[in-house]
Amino acid sequence: MTNGSPEGPPPPWPDIHRTVLSTLDALASSTGWIPTAATVGIEPIFERVLKQICEPQGVTPSAYIDVLTRDATLRGEVQKRLATLMENPALVSMRREAQRREAEHQLHILHYLLSGQKPPDWVWTSLEEEQQQQLRDAAESGEEKDPVLLPRVQGALKKLATAPTTYGQCEDCGTPILLERLQLVPWAECCAACQRKREGVPDEPPEPQVPILYF
Repeated sequence: MTNGSPEGPPPPWPDIHRTVLSTLDALASSTGWIPTAATVGIEPIFERVLKQICEPQGVTPSAYIDVLTRDATLRGEVQKRLATLMENPALVSMRREAQRREAEHQLHILHYLLSGQKPPDWVWTSLEEEQQQQLRDAAESGEEKDPVLLPRVQGALKKLATAPTTYGQCEDCGTPILLERLQLVPWAECCAACQRKREGVPDEPPEPQVPILYF
């Protein structure tokens, strides 16, 4: 297995690249990969594609990534196809549903810390005894109480309980809040741009809709 060193004949990078693009195009026309991507993300799928294509050619996936890193045109072609996969409506829907379930779990725990009200049984029993005791101690101490954050957490839980499809929609502009933002701030009422407007903070360039982090 080579990393694309100058020893011996050069790897057939054009053929490898065309095969990668055609494989990603084929994925975009299929659905079998979507449940996996919804669970673990697109990265493992992309890595498996590279492994299946590169290894029979005697090169490593990392060597191909190095080629993409040096060539903006080739890199752009791959990123465009990865973005198409990430924007698949079925995948987006499954990722948002999974994020809603995780957010509800996180918000109930946070609500317990902020208010002292024990979370539902399905949340509590999902925790190990040591975690339960740590949360119990923190809630009883009152150190986590925050009168500003509590109503925001309660508002997010109310959405999830009464109108779950509205959770994750910006209250000001109506666009979906990026999943990456909701994972960090599950009580967010607005997208980052509208939140900055609420706070009177100068606006910044728009957030990337499909962040691609491979190279």
